[in-house]
Amino acid sequence: MNHEVFKDLVPNYLEHLTSDETRRLMEAHMESCPECREYLEDMKEEGMEHQVEQRTAERKQIDYLKTVRSKNKKRIIVVIASMLGLFVILAVVNHILFVSMWIADQGNVDTTIQKDQSSITMTFKSKKDDRYLLAIQNELNQPYTDEIIIYESWDLIPPPSWLPYGEISDQFRDGVSVTYTFADKDTLILNDGKKIKLTDDDKVTVSYDGRTEEIRLRDLFDGKKE
Repeated sequence: MNHEVFKDLVPNYLEHLTSDETRRLMEAHMESCPECREYLEDMKEEGMEHQVEQRTAERKQIDYLKTVRSKNKKRIIVVIASMLGLFVILAVVNHILFVSMWIADQGNVDTTIQKDQSSITMTFKSKKDDRYLLAIQNELNQPYTDEIIIYESWDLIPPPSWLPYGEISDQFRDGVSVTYTFADKDTLILNDGKKIKLTDDDKVTVSYDGRTEEIRLRDLFDGKKE
């Protein structure tokens, strides 16, 4: 084996890509050729230096990627924390302004009774511009509404439509109404069309904070509360 062929085969030899026969020929040649042995050792050193440089570059790249990931992770955490904080603030504001309710003080409520042919409508409206009312209707002992509880809530600003209860406050800003339909003074027409005869004991109770008001349905037909 001559020197040029040996040198051409050294890269494959170092990477263990030569056949067993070629490897034996190269090792036999090195025993009698100091020049080729030295060439092989130089190639080994250069290969080791190249590997060290490559590994150093890979470590730098890995460290860079770790740094980028760490920064991105911190940014994501900051964004998530900010979004959660904003959500909590909106939830608290929404609860204070549009959800929390309490039974209204009668002194803060204007009540009107309107008659339209056979229908009698009681409308309850807050006297305060920063409030709105809700009327919870219950059927206790009769097949019609015989208890109305007036609730009050804040209405400081027009609520965004995407907030819960936003549409409710907008709907009842001009007052909340309860309607009864009569055939005559002594006959009430139910929602299903059935008619019931009224007596003096048939009343609707309107509940406020600490006070209740009873209205006979016969008096309500005449547009009176008593």
